[in-house]
Amino acid sequence: MNDSLYHYIDPSFSHTQVGNYTLLLQLGMVNFSLAIMHGKQLMVWRHDAHLHELTRHGEVQEVLNFEYQNVITAISSSHFTLLPAEIIEQDGIAGVARFLDVQASDTVFAQPLDTDNEVVFKAAPIQTRGIQRYDMQRVLFGAAGWLQAIAGNHPSGYHLYINVYGEQFDMAYFRQGKLNLFNTFEFTHEDELAYYAVFVCQQLKLDMSTVTVILSGNIAPGDNRYHDILAGIFKTVELNNIVVAQIPDELPKHQLLSLTALTLCASLADA
Repeated sequence: MNDSLYHYIDPSFSHTQVGNYTLLLQLGMVNFSLAIMHGKQLMVWRHDAHLHELTRHGEVQEVLNFEYQNVITAISSSHFTLLPAEIIEQDGIAGVARFLDVQASDTVFAQPLDTDNEVVFKAAPIQTRGIQRYDMQRVLFGAAGWLQAIAGNHPSGYHLYINVYGEQFDMAYFRQGKLNLFNTFEFTHEDELAYYAVFVCQQLKLDMSTVTVILSGNIAPGDNRYHDILAGIFKTVELNNIVVAQIPDELPKHQLLSLTALTLCASLADA
């Protein structure tokens, strides 16, 4: 493989063993990220690429064309709604999807997000085209793994979780161990991220002097933009240290959390 395209390739990675590996894909509106897992062990982590790479020939095809044991795809979408399961049963997906401004070219998915919530979300045509080579029944909501990883690590009511990717970020707040708020925001500057974090805390009536912001996602080592602005507002700011996979110590685990945590959602992908 062309090593320049990859953050990491495990020395034991073997093309002849891909039938025992799981391919993880996480699609945004413009780019996608990719990892290959052998059980819980990270084998390959590729630099983000444009969604067009999924539908045309290129260097990335050398890993996309293998026959994997499993392929789990997640779609990040700002067009979604969370609802109790009984509402889905009463009104049906079509009744809920009308609130998402669904166009004829969009694809709508509905699935459990956790034990209390169902999520209905739409995928844009460019995202749908990118995953048509795989099983469309194994498509997850983009934040599903990230939320499940947090929920499994006893989240505190004094923590606000933020995951940054592209020009968007997800924000989650848990109360008594259950998801109390989740939303996705678009932003172009760290000031906007801080504004939305403050707004959410005000809506939740939280004392920001007692809240720790826990960051993950596309934050490069040494990039303190978010820390600097949030530290002046909140009690503390930390990088997320949750680990759900066997990852070499030299890799930034907070960048890999959302992607590798998709393995926690295998049962949802099979639903």
